[in-house]
Formats: sequence, structure tokens, C-alpha cells
Amino acid sequence: MDKVLSLAGFGVGIGERTILGSIDMDIGARGVTCLFGPSGSGKSTLLRTLAGLNDGNPNLRTWGSALYLGRPLGSAERPGMVVQSARLLAANVLQNVLYEVPERHSLGLAQQRDLATRLLQEWQLPELVDKLNEAVINLDLATSRCLAILRICAASSPLICLDEPTARLNQQDARKVLDVIRLQAEKRSVLLTLHNQEHAEYLDGQSVLMAGGFVRETAASRALFKAPQTELAATFARTGSCCVPSPDSRPEELEPGSLKPLPLPAAAGNYVSDSFGPRGFQWIIKGVLAGTPRPGVFHDEEYDIKSLKQVEISHLITLTEPPPKEASVNQQLLARYGIGNSCFPIPDMRAPTCQQAVAICQTVDQLLAANERVAVHCKAGMGRTGTILCTYLIWQGHDAISALEQARNIEPRWVQSEAQVAFLEAFASDLKSLRKELMNER
Repeated sequence: MDKVLSLAGFGVGIGERTILGSIDMDIGARGVTCLFGPSGSGKSTLLRTLAGLNDGNPNLRTWGSALYLGRPLGSAERPGMVVQSARLLAANVLQNVLYEVPERHSLGLAQQRDLATRLLQEWQLPELVDKLNEAVINLDLATSRCLAILRICAASSPLICLDEPTARLNQQDARKVLDVIRLQAEKRSVLLTLHNQEHAEYLDGQSVLMAGGFVRETAASRALFKAPQTELAATFARTGSCCVPSPDSRPEELEPGSLKPLPLPAAAGNYVSDSFGPRGFQWIIKGVLAGTPRPGVFHDEEYDIKSLKQVEISHLITLTEPPPKEASVNQQLLARYGIGNSCFPIPDMRAPTCQQAVAICQTVDQLLAANERVAVHCKAGMGRTGTILCTYLIWQGHDAISALEQARNIEPRWVQSEAQVAFLEAFASDLKSLRKELMNER
């Protein structure tokens, strides 16, 4: 297959906002494609949508055609993705190296170590061979990013998406990450966002300039920055940015002399505002279990509760501590909209006790068995909320690595403290004995 991804008139909106108007792009089976554009031009949104990481947002809208491996995007496997500024936080080097290797469970410890050693040497990370038992949180940022990239490559994904893999790295560390990308691009296609033009030239692939929700120019990376064909690309090559209005800007609101937004396809306007959830709401198990901020934090409390009802949430699990420490949710409003409520107070930035975690997971099980749709909230819907969502994934059979990664891919701010990460690892490790204790109590 000569094309691994083909986009034609592909657009993305979040709620009433249009982020990508109409993207036309073909990605070959091998090599590097770098996405450039001014801040807010939708580069990360495009990658996250292709990889399925925005699927948990009930406000997501897409239109146009997107074919991956010759099939409509989402009908089968999706591209793998390493999110922006990724840093592995769970488990040790050995577990992360082998995580995506299908046969890992059939290998003994000595065989696992031999395989990990061979993979690290193939991946040009020999310095990790003697650190297989080291916690990945102790690795430097560049090495952690290299390992994150290589982990998803171990699953043999034909296309991987990388969001700013060299951000916040010095030149030497960036080169280390770029060399890993070049190595992988010999075997598969790599689609990534960058902000450094020299890094794109070093990768020696093609670059795409996105601005105002559309592709403005595509060329070999060296050609795009040394001999741009459009005035917009020339401005970007010279300054690192360009001023283009967002795709749904109103012409009458723009400054005199500003560029006019390109016409949007009719499908970009097909939305129903009443179908959207509250700000910050995300499904972790689509249509079943979600995380959300406390109603009233970002909007009027009744507006948020009504929005929860619009996405068919029927039960809210509260993790905030009772007043006067943190405001409680208005029980009368919840009752008015037919939303039940359970409370399991957890201090801010802390993790639950094991007893709390088991009680919450059992409560969720009971609610889901009764066909309820459940949302979990703390105050901002980040640390404690993400921790409980990961806890439930572990309860359902995930290990700590996959639970944390699945959550962070959806919302990078879910699970915010080292104490919360440590709890997830401990809960996963102790779950078998916890279940045994529960059986004995019965």
C-alpha cells in the first residue's frame, strides 16, 4: 500500500468551534511528515483525532473523508500516538520495553531480559540495558521520550503520531530523539508536529504548513523553508509564525487588511448545541464512565448539571471534601434533573485509601449493571478524578501502565501527583489479594 493515510476535506470541530476546516493530505507508507503552523492552528487536534484520543469528548465533530490503511478511520485499528511532552511515569524500564510485545506473557524473566536487551540495542538505547529495573520516572526527559516512542513502535503500528517530541530539549537531547525518529521512519510512517525548522530538515522528510484550519503548502522540508512557494509560507519560514484568522472567524470582525478565512464546507456547520457536555467532560469508557469538573466551577451550576443530563449522565460520584473545605454540589438541582449522587471524599492531590478505592469500584459496578451512566468529579476534574478513573480501569483488568496511559492520552492532566501514581501501582499490585479478602468476607 503506497498510502497509509489519506485525508480529503477532513475537518474537526469541538462544540460550536471549528478548529480544522478542510484538510487534504496523503501520507506514504514510510518516511517523516512534519506539521508546522502558528499556535492554535489545530496540529495537535489533528493528531489526537486521528489516533482516537478525542473520541471521549462528546463535543467532538468531524466531517470529510479520512482513510487509514484503506479503510474509514475508526473502523479498525488507529495510528499510535505519543502525546505532547510525554514522560513515562509508571513501572520500570523492562516493563515499558516489553509492554507492547505480544508474546511477553509467555516468556520467563530471563527470556524477558534477553528480549529487552536485544530490543534496546536495536533501538539504539544501549545505555538502558543495565537499567532494566530502574523506575522510568528517574530517566532523563530525552531518554523517556525515546522509550515512549519506541514502545508504540513495538506494536508494529504502520503510522505513529508524535506531538512536539523535541519540545523543551536542548540541541544534544533533541538530536537523540530525532535519531530515534529517523530510525523508525525507515520501517513505517511518522507524522509529527514540530516548532523547530532545523529539526525538520534533519529528519529529511516532507513538511506541511497548516494555518487557519487548512493546509497552505506542502513540500520537502528543505524546500518549504529555503524556497517557499507562497507568501504565507515565506512569512512562516522567516519568522516562525504567520497571522491567519481561525476558520470560523467572521470577516466583519477582522482588522482592516487582514487575510480573510477560507470558505468552510457545509458540514462544518452541522451541530446541535444541546448535545454537548459540560466544559472539561471526557469519557474514559465511551458512553459509560466519564470524568468532569465539579458543576459550577467553569459555568453556572445548573448549566453544567443540565449539560451532564444532555450526555445522559444519571449518577455523579463526588470526590471533594464537604464544606467548608470544598463546595458541594446542589442536591436539589441534581434531583431536578434526575441525577443520583454518591460521595467519597478524598483530600486534594491525594489518593484514596484501598478501602475507598474498592468501595468506589464496587459502586461503579453496581451502577453500570443497572444501566446507569456515571461521571466522577473532584474540583477541577483532574487529579482525584483521573486517579479514580484509572483505579476503575485497573479494577477491570488493566495494569497500572495501561490505565495511566489510557487516561493521560485522553486528558494529560488526569492524575497529578506522585502520590496518586504510586497509589495506582500499589493498587494494581495488591488487587489480587484485595479481591481474595473480599471473597473471604462473604
